[in-house]
Amino acid sequence: MICDYFEFLKKVANKNPDVEKLRLIREFIGIKKGFIRFAIELRDGSELHVFEYVDSNLHKLDYSYHWQNKEKRLVSRWDNAPHHPEIETFPHHIHEGDNIQPSHEPTFVEILEKIGERSEK
Repeated sequence: MICDYFEFLKKVANKNPDVEKLRLIREFIGIKKGFIRFAIELRDGSELHVFEYVDSNLHKLDYSYHWQNKEKRLVSRWDNAPHHPEIETFPHHIHEGDNIQPSHEPTFVEILEKIGERSEK
């Protein structure tokens, strides 16, 4: 169910040791579709803005994980906006500064792991 999945996302964020605070921006749970938007503040002062729009099978119709540093500058953004058809993993891609790279459809857990790995360096 969509509501259980959204609770799972919030629980994962709240239990992550790198997360200082979760701020729920908006959540809608319908019978066939739902979306959640929240931001998490990380220990290093950076923020991760999360958006997922899912169907009742929990297939992501739209998503964006926007990670910005404490100066509010983009570090990375993983999304599936259909504006880079030249990317082999279209519509999935990652923005690394001005570079656009192929990406699979990540999970929220994978995003937190990637941020944790990069923050340790």
